[in-house]
Amino acid sequence: MSSRRRAKATPTVIPAAGVAGTPSPADVAPELAAQPSRRLEIVTAAIALGASVAGFALALAIELRTETGGVDPRFWPTLLSLLAGALSVALLLIAVLRPPFDRSDLEAANRQGAIRLVVALVVAILYVVLWQLAGYLVATALFLAALLWVFGGRSWKTLIIFPVLTTAFTYVLFHTLLKVPL
Repeated sequence: MSSRRRAKATPTVIPAAGVAGTPSPADVAPELAAQPSRRLEIVTAAIALGASVAGFALALAIELRTETGGVDPRFWPTLLSLLAGALSVALLLIAVLRPPFDRSDLEAANRQGAIRLVVALVVAILYVVLWQLAGYLVATALFLAALLWVFGGRSWKTLIIFPVLTTAFTYVLFHTLLKVPL
């Protein structure tokens, strides 16, 4: 009987919670936690900077039918690529000048993550093809549902309601309010 009392009186120790109330990899199995990596941070920032420069060059290559003198089709792509370039330079400077960030709350790369990445890329390619065949509404809802399923969403609310509401919101925003043909 005393062992029962002791079991009830002893509080259960729960590891420190990570994102969304789940334990981090370092709490569960330290060998699964990602290690700090200056090289990874520098390479990531350099790739982001390269993509920003490419985006800027592509934005400048947009052909204008008429000069408006104000906001034209080049404006937003140019602005966004310049902003991304500035943030990339900031990330590169941080990666070079400061110690690497602690990544113990992240799981190290593994085979399952690589498979999900490849499947997500295939789904993205299929999305572009399906958009041409079925239109924005159908393609986007199916794309979001497929990505949610690939990354662990399994409830009907997640797989049906979220894609439908998100697709409807973006359609109303861009097609109806901003008059961007989709």
